[in-house]
Amino acid sequence: MAELAAAQQRTRYPIGGRLLPRIRYGDEAFDWHADTLQCHDCAAVKGQLHTPGCDVEECPNCHTQILGCDCDVGDSCSP
Repeated sequence: MAELAAAQQRTRYPIGGRLLPRIRYGDEAFDWHADTLQCHDCAAVKGQLHTPGCDVEECPNCHTQILGCDCDVGDSCSP
């Protein structure tokens, strides 16, 4: 759970020369049932940021799963 706690401080992704805010669990375009379930991959609860590398996390640029998107996403970072 330390990794999940640390992920809460990494609120942005550098994409295309901009820092875009990460999308919190439950705010994704796809319904992962955050109202009733924790994230099945990283155990985030609704309103938390996913751990880096989570297969549920949504790209804030193209709004697909970040692990499979074509955006040039850097490492998540603090504001």
